[in-house]
Amino acid sequence: MPDVALLIDWENVYYTLRQHTTGPLPSTLSILQAILQKAAEFGPVRVKLAIFGQEVAAQDETLLMALEFTGMEPIAVAQRMSGRLLKGRSDAVLITRALKLLYKERQDIDYWFIVSGDRDLNALCKAIKDEDKHVYLIAGDKSLANELRDSPYLRDDVFLLEDLIPQARWTRTALRADDTQVDNPPPPAELARRTPQRPGRVPARVRTEPHVPAVVPTASPESDKEQRRLAVLLLDQLVALHARAMPRGDFVTSVVPLSQKEASSVLEQRIDAGIDQGTVLAKLEGRARAKAKQMLAPNMSSALVAETIFHLVRVLRRIDTVTSKDTRRIPAVEAVLDPLSRADQPGGLTRGRSQRRLLLETLFNIAEERGAIQTEQVEREGRQITMCWLAEGHPLVVYARQPAASIVHLFNFVASTRAKGERIDWVNQALFAELLSRVEGDALESTMRRAVERGVMRPEEHGKKAGFVIDQTHQEVRTVLGEFDRLNGEVRPAMAALPAGELEALPAPTITTPVVAASSDPAAGVPRKRTRRGRRGGRGRRGGQGPKKAATGDAAD
Repeated sequence: MPDVALLIDWENVYYTLRQHTTGPLPSTLSILQAILQKAAEFGPVRVKLAIFGQEVAAQDETLLMALEFTGMEPIAVAQRMSGRLLKGRSDAVLITRALKLLYKERQDIDYWFIVSGDRDLNALCKAIKDEDKHVYLIAGDKSLANELRDSPYLRDDVFLLEDLIPQARWTRTALRADDTQVDNPPPPAELARRTPQRPGRVPARVRTEPHVPAVVPTASPESDKEQRRLAVLLLDQLVALHARAMPRGDFVTSVVPLSQKEASSVLEQRIDAGIDQGTVLAKLEGRARAKAKQMLAPNMSSALVAETIFHLVRVLRRIDTVTSKDTRRIPAVEAVLDPLSRADQPGGLTRGRSQRRLLLETLFNIAEERGAIQTEQVEREGRQITMCWLAEGHPLVVYARQPAASIVHLFNFVASTRAKGERIDWVNQALFAELLSRVEGDALESTMRRAVERGVMRPEEHGKKAGFVIDQTHQEVRTVLGEFDRLNGEVRPAMAALPAGELEALPAPTITTPVVAASSDPAAGVPRKRTRRGRRGGRGRRGGQGPKKAATGDAAD
């Protein structure tokens, strides 16, 4: 599959959205992911550059965070000289970097995506075409220069921002007559709007499914960022299904693929890396031997997974605590990321406040990518502020709202950072205030008190320090740490889906199998160990003709 280079003039994209849309803008992350997803349809994106002016970066506070998450190399360009604002400097930097890649550094790249519509790019497009390369442009309908629009010798195709980012409120009324997309079929929503309805008949509503961005790999499969994304992805699927594990094949197909060409390979490499590193638990059940039948689940005892889910729950619960009926949307950086990054944590994989801030930004972006956090940009005093809120009913939101979620994951996170030989079920009381006070707010003391009343944890001193000890066998603890079929008190009725050896731990009313309920033998509730069967029978085997005859003889007697 050919390699792809993506070069973005972010200044051109930013001002196109500002000038030709109304209302709040989509988040910077969603815009970058839409562009990256289109380029990834042609092959793996090996080069990702984003050129932007310092004035634009000062206006959009989440730009650098989104660039870091999508794996794009940020190139900041000074726009002021002697107090004067200079324009067009991003084009010069983009052309210089593209020519350097074309002739010197990456001569093997066959597909080039230029995200800009300025006429200054005519010479660059011609130079790339002269090297027998493919050139594609991404630009706004009203910001695309006529020279690039009219001349097919300068580019292979043009993709409009209006089509890649339909959630923005574009001000264009219709496509121009010379538009490259004028002959394309209209989207289903537009087609339904144009279709005449029969008199006296209620028009059918067009169902709009929630848009979940494709999983676009931005780092190596073994990297912490991709493994954190994989852990959240598994958690999202398992909570939605109320299952403790799910087959590998079902997990891969349930996630939005990167593209039709790489639908089966995007997650496979990351799953293999996660199994090798111990962040993913994979087990074959029964007689299944196919790789697609592996039952996958996040390894909650892994230090990386414990840290990831703990901070993810902190981010989601912080948004849930701050938002209210009067304040339904809050600033993402000012109200969420800044307060949470001030808390110091013991141990963990992230060292220092800067690394913890980067981790929180990454988890915020992952939650936004999965649709748990909704965002939009609004203008305040000449700056773009990213506002955020939770998506009601989303599996990750439902999971984070469990009463003991933050407390259980605090214990689990601390246990994963303790050295061998140290006590791992005890947490200092001061640590609750340090890590959860900004998450729970004024409800922290009542949350801890109710957790003690329900038996989730109990107070216990360690030396001269006050603290708490968690009950690992408590139902809420087991539910949060992996037994998602118990989530919200709902237990799956099929006993075959429950792991062997844990059937007796279920409450009695949930076991509905008549054989178990009617049997007086205590061992009847324990699943019998599977034995090998064969047609010929033989020594050490069950089945065969011999046992059948014996059973017939006993029945006759």
